[in-house]
Amino acid sequence: MENKPEGIQGEVDRRIIDKMLIRGEIDPDKMKEYLDSLPDVSENAEEIVMEMIENAEEVKDTEE
Repeated sequence: MENKPEGIQGEVDRRIIDKMLIRGEIDPDKMKEYLDSLPDVSENAEEIVMEMIENAEEVKDTEE
C-alpha cells in the first residue's frame, strides 16, 4: 500500500505495529489516517463454517 506511516515497510504483523506504537516509533495519528484511507473490502469476505470437536477420540471416529 502507498502512503504508509513512516517506519512501516512491507507487510507488518499487527503485534509489531502495536509494539511500534507503544515505543513511539509510529505516530498514532498518522497510523489512524492511513487505516482510514484503506478501502473497505468486507464485501469480498466469505463465510467459513467450522464444526468444533471436543476431543481427539471424536476426530478418529469422523476419519473412519
